[in-house]
Amino acid sequence: MNFEQMEHIVCAAKEMSITKAAEKLFISPSGMSQSITQLENELGIKIFNRSKQGVIPTFEGEIVISKAITLLSTIKELNKEIDEIKNRSDTHLKILTAPTFSSILQETMVKYNSKKNDVTFEVVEENPTNMIQNFSKLDYDFALIPSTIKELKKEKFIRFEHLYKGHICIAVGKKSPFYSYETVSPSELINAKIVMYKNSDYKTLQKISKMNPKNVVLKTNRSSLLYELVKESQAILYLHNFSIRNRPMVLNGDIKIIPLKEDTFFELDFWLIYLQSKNRSSLAIEFIEELKNQFKNNI
Repeated sequence: MNFEQMEHIVCAAKEMSITKAAEKLFISPSGMSQSITQLENELGIKIFNRSKQGVIPTFEGEIVISKAITLLSTIKELNKEIDEIKNRSDTHLKILTAPTFSSILQETMVKYNSKKNDVTFEVVEENPTNMIQNFSKLDYDFALIPSTIKELKKEKFIRFEHLYKGHICIAVGKKSPFYSYETVSPSELINAKIVMYKNSDYKTLQKISKMNPKNVVLKTNRSSLLYELVKESQAILYLHNFSIRNRPMVLNGDIKIIPLKEDTFFELDFWLIYLQSKNRSSLAIEFIEELKNQFKNNI
């Protein structure tokens, strides 16, 4: 039973006439009659009792017609949802991101929106430890995440593309004793007061920096508050080398970005990920290229 046959029997039952149903569906009465006959032969039942007065569903026919009505309604709803998704994907991007990408993502969105002001964005920030799990549950176009290749290869449902190899740094203000440093080691930061972004990957950071949790004086999602505290106090903020590189406070020297280094820098890879089951829209592909260019300009 195909879509057209379902449509034919439902319309014929409603009109109680093959001729009237054929007129409504813009086909010939003979074509409509043949379609219904073929379906009856296929199912091995009689769907309608036919007479000169019209058609009346048989007992078996009423069951088939009822199922056909349900299926046609489901198909209609599905087509509507698909159209909505297509229309949304042309003008809307839903992005999942680790906090470290916030600044560069904001710069890219502003730049992109100046060329295409009909595009809207939905950006959700997550702790990197929860990102992949949440990414698979919700309808994101793509995600931006710091991770190792080993961790990403464990996930069967995602594809990934390398964006950048960066390193962990600290941000300090002029009142910090570290402001004159070119690099700083974790051991030198043992007693430093720390402010943190609430969605930071705390466990990974603690493992790498060996920081003392008792030294964390503030956790907040208000980045402006974090930067102001760093600027006006001796507190440090852990971040990545590209996170706020182009912010005025960094460019004018109010805040300095200092790499964390032992024998070598503490490197970390940054990735773009997306679902294997979901093709990227032309909008997503175009925006990602803009994001890559922004990376090149910033670093």
